[in-house]
Amino acid sequence: QVRVQSRLKCCRVAKSHSPTTSTMVAARHLAAGATLAVVAGSLAGCGGSSKPSPSPSPSPSPSPSPTPAPTPAPAPGPAACTPELARGHCTQCYQDAGKYSCLACSDPYALDKDAKDDDTWCTYDCSKYTPGDKVPYPSDSPTQNNGAVWPGMCIDESVSHFFTIGDWGGLCDWGKGNTCPTDQPSPMCNGQYEGNADAGKPCPMPNRGGGKGPFISSIEGRVQSLVSNKMIDINNDLKKEGKEPRYIINVGDNFYPGGVDSHCGNKDMSASSYQFANMWKAMYPSPLIDIPWFSVLGNHDYGGVCFLKGWDQQIYYTWASSGKWVMPGQYYRTSVQYKNFKVDYFFVDGNIFDAKQGVDPKHDICAKATNPGSKCETTNWPPDAGQGPASCGVAGPASQDGCYQWFSDLWSANYKWLIDVVPKSDADWQIVVNHYPPQYNIGSAGSSYMDWSKWLEPHGVDLYIAGHTHEQKVYYGDCGPSLNMGKTAWVITGGGGGVTSEMLPTESGDDDAYGFMDMEISLNTIKITAYSHGGVDGKTIVRNSTTTVPVAKVSDEELASLGFYTSTSKTFQRRNPQSSTGAAEVVV
Repeated sequence: QVRVQSRLKCCRVAKSHSPTTSTMVAARHLAAGATLAVVAGSLAGCGGSSKPSPSPSPSPSPSPSPTPAPTPAPAPGPAACTPELARGHCTQCYQDAGKYSCLACSDPYALDKDAKDDDTWCTYDCSKYTPGDKVPYPSDSPTQNNGAVWPGMCIDESVSHFFTIGDWGGLCDWGKGNTCPTDQPSPMCNGQYEGNADAGKPCPMPNRGGGKGPFISSIEGRVQSLVSNKMIDINNDLKKEGKEPRYIINVGDNFYPGGVDSHCGNKDMSASSYQFANMWKAMYPSPLIDIPWFSVLGNHDYGGVCFLKGWDQQIYYTWASSGKWVMPGQYYRTSVQYKNFKVDYFFVDGNIFDAKQGVDPKHDICAKATNPGSKCETTNWPPDAGQGPASCGVAGPASQDGCYQWFSDLWSANYKWLIDVVPKSDADWQIVVNHYPPQYNIGSAGSSYMDWSKWLEPHGVDLYIAGHTHEQKVYYGDCGPSLNMGKTAWVITGGGGGVTSEMLPTESGDDDAYGFMDMEISLNTIKITAYSHGGVDGKTIVRNSTTTVPVAKVSDEELASLGFYTSTSKTFQRRNPQSSTGAAEVVV
């Protein structure tokens, strides 16, 4: 049974691509403008009435006027490419009786003379794809690959799918006893959720009402399984059409209550981690475990209320998972080449938001009382010999006193990297992945402050994928104060079931508390479909279906006018628009 409840969270907005500094990219982006204006018009509607207009009163017939001579059709021959063809990488076109065809394509695309539509005149041969250099194992420090380029992948499809999920890895007990009995439900889970836990499987960390509820036990006792089962169902439905998802975007808070159960700075034990084996592999069996999971760290992956848990083990596991778990550093990027378009992904670490003095003590990663302390006891997860109890060793933070500065330095480096690499992207789509939603501005004024609402759209970011708040939301357009990211679409996919949701779920599954999202991506659109957990009957319920179009990356001159850059004859300086000092970094 499929139930569709398409509820657009806010208005759709017409969007277009505009020129970049590259000539070929400029042509494609300019092409998107005309093409997608038509698409957006159909999404937003253009007024009009459903009733026939009344007939006007008859009037005297005017004197006949001469019939104008028809405009002669243009002669067949070379012509400027239509916006549709230009976005599809055509560089030379031919027109005959108003019908346009493609004659040549920009590198690395090749002309397909038998193309069935305007999107696929120019295609890429995946057999010639070079993924890039392998990223080395971080033998010196888990932070050594920050900013790395993870080898890309090529998918020979013009329409493809990927899933998104976050805040998903549950628990079976608190403290050192966080293991699941194989033949019976966890006593903690069964007690918390009134006998509704499954044998051998985790339950969500009870977080609602300070851990006291209320809870909908028939759902929440096994909600991570409900979401996983529904992901498998949708995967199998798509596979029947030859369109199964090719990878998963994972937005963090991967293991509750406090990340991998190990002390940070310890030697690599990720291959033998109970949580990777039982909270990830066992909970997301084939086919979900057979495709890459591109991942970031959330605040609970550092420890939630401390920084001392095994966040570095999640980085190490990249080299123990046969390429299926991907997190080479705290921030990194990768590309996916498709048959007729390319996507650049930028994965960031925004955990500075919960690593600053004065925040809620329950969310302060650097709190003095818990480094070490309650829920981060060194008696449960001791450091290796020679390492202090309140230290992550060579990777840092080296002490509780230095924790706030360590996260500040981490974001400062992440920020400089981000404002450098995103403007250089020549891909058809740019997607940013962060644990924190974009209304969470982060950084320090004058040096690394990021107001996402001012930064995303001008830089041509098409989609922002986040979690952290435990719900499923889709935003596109002006959604109100703090929720307006301009023409950049953004989603919260934090309902994976590792922690109880912000809202109460329903037994019917008609809610946005838990679930995942499917993204159907093509040259001209990304169709976002938000699926519910399905309720006690495991129904397939679509909570939201939203189609987005590319965002224009403005020119360097326009970025300068917005305060992001200052320009000289051949140099642009990246400037923080919130800076009071005007400090700038020279970028040639």
